[in-house]
Parts: sequence; C-alpha cells; structure tokens
Amino acid sequence: MSNAAKVCILNYGSGNVKSVYNMVSYLQYDAVISNSAYDIKRSTHIILPGVGSFGAAMEKIKTFVPLNVLEREVFNHQKPFLGICVGIQVLSEKGFEHGEYSGLGWLKGSVTRLQTKFLPLPHIGWNEINIKRVSNF
Repeated sequence: MSNAAKVCILNYGSGNVKSVYNMVSYLQYDAVISNSAYDIKRSTHIILPGVGSFGAAMEKIKTFVPLNVLEREVFNHQKPFLGICVGIQVLSEKGFEHGEYSGLGWLKGSVTRLQTKFLPLPHIGWNEINIKRVSNF
C-alpha cells in the first residue's frame, strides 16, 4: 500500500539519506533520493538530512541542491519541509561551528555552541567500540 505523499530526500553528500529513505519507505510513503529540480517539483514533502559541520554542509548544499527551485517549492508552494540535524541548522542565517558561515537565512538567528557553564557539553559525535567477543548473530 502506498500513500499519496511523494517525499524527496535531498542528497548533497552530508546526510544519512539511506536511513531516512528506509524510514520513509517503512511508513509506506513513496520516496526518492534526489537533488534534481524535477524530483523536488513533483514531491509533496521535502527532507534535508544532515551529518557533519555547518560550513561543510552549506558548501555542499550550494554546490548540489538547486536552491532557487527548493525555495520556490517550500515558500511559494508551501511544501512541508523537514531538516534533520545539520539539515535544520543550515536554515539559520549563520553558523559558528569551526568558523563563521552563512546559512540559507530561512530562519532568523544563528547556530552557536551550547553554553553549559559548569556542566559538561553533551556528546554528539561518534564513539569507537571495542569488540570483546565475536557473535554469530
């Protein structure tokens, strides 16, 4: 069974697109991983996943995503849009991760490091694992 929604998952080289695709498909929505203007226009919903730093993500978005088409579809045609992780951060005006970078400017404000005073900053990176015993699972 397929729902009427057609989801375009933008793939600009900094996202966990396959995981997002699997989740959308599991929910029985039609999904495509694409940056093409055609797929963005024919979609009913758009997802911008993201993994990595603000500046690197913005550089790739500017290179691989047709921003004029994306902005027209989101703002003029009111298509629901979901940004995940750095995919939501880049909607701001600026980001300050490893320097100062311009964002898309869709949201007023900046993305800055969390100020935690005396508490440790939450860990948001990847961890290493050490396998103690090989399993047959």
